[in-house]
Amino acid sequence: MKTSKETSSCPICGINIVNEFKFSNEKMKPVLLQCFDCELIYKDPASDKQGLAIEKGEYYSSKKIGSIVDKRFLNHFNRRAKDHFNSLSKFLDDKKNRNVLDIGSGAGIFLKYLHERGWNVEGIEPDPVMHSYATNELGLNVYRGKFEEWNTEKIFDLVYLSHVLDDLPNVNLNLKKINSLMQPGSLIFLEVPNHSWTNRINSEKSEDLVVGHYFFSMKSLKKLVEQNNFEVLYLDTFHLVHLNTVYQKIISPIMFLFKFRPKKYKPNLRLIAKKV
Repeated sequence: MKTSKETSSCPICGINIVNEFKFSNEKMKPVLLQCFDCELIYKDPASDKQGLAIEKGEYYSSKKIGSIVDKRFLNHFNRRAKDHFNSLSKFLDDKKNRNVLDIGSGAGIFLKYLHERGWNVEGIEPDPVMHSYATNELGLNVYRGKFEEWNTEKIFDLVYLSHVLDDLPNVNLNLKKINSLMQPGSLIFLEVPNHSWTNRINSEKSEDLVVGHYFFSMKSLKKLVEQNNFEVLYLDTFHLVHLNTVYQKIISPIMFLFKFRPKKYKPNLRLIAKKV
């Protein structure tokens, strides 16, 4: 870490003394700052220029894996949909006709999973290819555009963001908007990369460094959510063992051992909270 300096204040804590993060490889890296108090790592607003036009399909097309909706893609996201719903089901009551909003809904796999279980589903997705699959192949109600541009008078029982919150600009403003779409007791589901281990960012995928604005630890994510009028019901890190290809199935016993690493070093964060 470089010496502390005064720049912009932390989006969560509001303090203006932060460290500048020093990458192990300085090539084509953004300027990142880390808050002393809550541990949030975030882009320096002065250098935070979105390098990928998501609405033109540049994010998904930049990915080495998961850029198209193929068999591997569907296997992965169908498994993830089931896993996420199982996590949520522990906190759901017996209410029928629930409404869900999926922000950054991708190809609509999670929405389809809930629709098949009687939910009223709605999504927001800027990528043209993913939006086309969700609407034309799955017949889902998905708005093509960014969350900041979208408005509704509906109230949702669940707002779902899987690896999306870290990519939204003005995180407090967007959480305030999300809160306005919910009633007391409604749930929010968040999943993001886990940066509780600071040096993990050195291995972050280049496309995610370009598109991301925030890099959360358990501490910073919890603080952000609580100060935006949510009560945390569940928060943990986890390591997902992928079984989407023959190679992944062969190495799965080795990858399974990574599940027993200390929480701090597991690659993903999952949080479920309710509006108070």
